[in-house]
Amino acid sequence: MSARAVDDAQLIIKRSLEREISLLDMKMRLAENEIREFEERYGMDSHKFLSKFESGELGDSQDFFEWWGLLRGRDTIAHEIQKAKAVLSL
Repeated sequence: MSARAVDDAQLIIKRSLEREISLLDMKMRLAENEIREFEERYGMDSHKFLSKFESGELGDSQDFFEWWGLLRGRDTIAHEIQKAKAVLSL
């Protein structure tokens, strides 16, 4: 493979990762907005919610499962962003 082809491939990969990071950032903002709505609705921060929910203090409300899923999803998104940025910095 020529040096030009390698440079082109690297540029394509870099741009793809940058687009992916942008999409993940958008997903993160959406998840954070929904999480904030739950925090306001139930008058507790997510850290306290997780502690109570995972210890069984809050019951099995659909809202609580959705909130829990958003928190787990946010963690996954943050991890994916971190990995993509690490690859970009190589």
